Amino acid sequence: MAPTSRITSIRSDRVSEVRGLHSRSGRRKAGRFAVEGPQSVRSAVAAGVVIHDLFVDEGTGGVFSDIVDVVESLGGHVAWTTAEVMAALSETRTPQGILAVCDLLATGDADSLMAADGPVVVLEAVSDPGNVGTIIRTADAIGAAGVILTPESADVHNGKVVRSTAGSLFHLPIVAGLPLNAVVASAAAHGRTVAVASGEADTDLFAAARTGRIDARTCWVIGSEAHGVSAEARELADVLVAIPMVGRAESLNAAVAASVVLYVSAFTSQLGP
Repeated sequence: MAPTSRITSIRSDRVSEVRGLHSRSGRRKAGRFAVEGPQSVRSAVAAGVVIHDLFVDEGTGGVFSDIVDVVESLGGHVAWTTAEVMAALSETRTPQGILAVCDLLATGDADSLMAADGPVVVLEAVSDPGNVGTIIRTADAIGAAGVILTPESADVHNGKVVRSTAGSLFHLPIVAGLPLNAVVASAAAHGRTVAVASGEADTDLFAAARTGRIDARTCWVIGSEAHGVSAEARELADVLVAIPMVGRAESLNAAVAASVVLYVSAFTSQLGP
């Protein structure tokens, strides 16, 4: 069983090490990232992610004893902290009392993902961490094959991304840093339709579902918050569809748009004629 320790000073070297993981460069240098909150930490443990350090607020009592026992049994180091130290370790204003330091997730490959069942979600330059995390969570909920991010998208190990996924980051394959043309080539090789939601499209989303132009194997490209999908994405897509809107809003948030198209395509068989 790994030893435990207690940290009482926010100036501890271990606090500085964890805070270094709040930056992309720090995560790359260390090869590790921080996971905050019991739901996300439990999901990481269940997924078999290597946990090197577990920090637990001593004021939480034994509420996290199940996590502590597993991490210790696997050789991870457990450190009990004061509330002040936990606040220093955390990126959030209201820490949930537990934080793990894990190995960076292995990047999967697009071909394996494309060969699996369920829709595929491609995030093209989606830079807002909250949107990235929410889309990953939605993809998990509808049984997607996985999520692919182009190089311009937010880092999946970003703390806000991790928290926004609510554990879903550890439930499905994630492929990061893949150029769009490589994604489209892989989709075509596995017989997947590449679809883009665009306000300029002539085809209605629901009409596309009813006519079979999109289905549960569609590969959806979701564009950036500021500019939407690129001209390259529209050119490479097999089908462009419009999400119906009857109000005065000009567009939908990227995560909301992704949720709409994913649910419709995942459950096309349940739509009426």
